[in-house]
Amino acid sequence: MIDFTDAQRSMLCASDPDDVTGEEGCGVELRTGAHYATAKSLERRGYGCVQGPGGPHPGMYWNNSTGLIARSDLIEGAA
Repeated sequence: MIDFTDAQRSMLCASDPDDVTGEEGCGVELRTGAHYATAKSLERRGYGCVQGPGGPHPGMYWNNSTGLIARSDLIEGAA
């Protein structure tokens, strides 16, 4: 079982894969410092990437292929 915090689990599951490619998809908007810290922790562990923030736009978290595998495991109850 992979050791994720509740916030990390939530963020991994919220970043949906694309329904066509299964890889890219809906990222998670990082609106608070806590969201940004959670996203950066996932990025450091190799589960995704953080883009931004830039100008008036908030940052975004995107699962990478490892993050999508972890997401699938979390949804199926294997992680």
